[in-house]
Amino acid sequence: MSDHSQTSGATPRLPRRRGAARAGGHRGGWRIAAMAASATLLAVATAACDSGGGASGGPGTSTPPAASATTPTGGGGTAGDATAGSGTAGASSAPPAPSSASASTPASSAPPTSGQAQATSSRCTAARLGLSLSAPNPGAGQIYYDLRLINKGPGSCTLRGFPGVSLLAGDGAPIGEPATREGGQLPAVTLTPGAAAHITLHTLSKGIKGSSCWPRPSLLQIYPPGSKDAMTLATSAPVVCGDTFMVSAVSAEGH
Repeated sequence: MSDHSQTSGATPRLPRRRGAARAGGHRGGWRIAAMAASATLLAVATAACDSGGGASGGPGTSTPPAASATTPTGGGGTAGDATAGSGTAGASSAPPAPSSASASTPASSAPPTSGQAQATSSRCTAARLGLSLSAPNPGAGQIYYDLRLINKGPGSCTLRGFPGVSLLAGDGAPIGEPATREGGQLPAVTLTPGAAAHITLHTLSKGIKGSSCWPRPSLLQIYPPGSKDAMTLATSAPVVCGDTFMVSAVSAEGH
């Protein structure tokens, strides 16, 4: 009985020890698993921090973003031109330069081909014209003078419209009033070198309209049609009477 009791007493202790060992083994396993999980989380967090730090401040990782950001900016033109080392920006900004140059080339050649410039260059100016005044042509109390504008230039030029005509004293003071227009507008006259356009000056004989006449002039002043520059001819005619002093439009020879 004592042997059985000892055996039975020893037998219950063994399962307890095994259970305790098993319980201790389970506890140790959870601790190891927990420590492994913590190590894994720490490794993941460290890797995340390393990748985030490299993107924001790491020299190896920051270089590609800086290059990719510079390329579109340089392609835009302004920032690329400000960055001296941007070869791509220079290549992308090169095409607009020729286009602006090609746009300015027609602009510089436009004035010679414009109608306004051609009309201005072909108009007879005071600098290229000469003057002559015919003797008076009286008839029925009317007196007419033929004023001729002669093309002294090497090429053809054109006149159209009414000239401005005034009488001047020797000191340049005006006599009476500028001539008023008589008749209608006439077609343009093209003068070859040496050719002349004709203008008719009209006044009255003394006594036809009143008894007064203007003082005798010393100069005849003429502004060709469309010109702001005047020409002068030394002459003592016409003597204007009856306050009648009129000028016709420029006409061609024989009109």
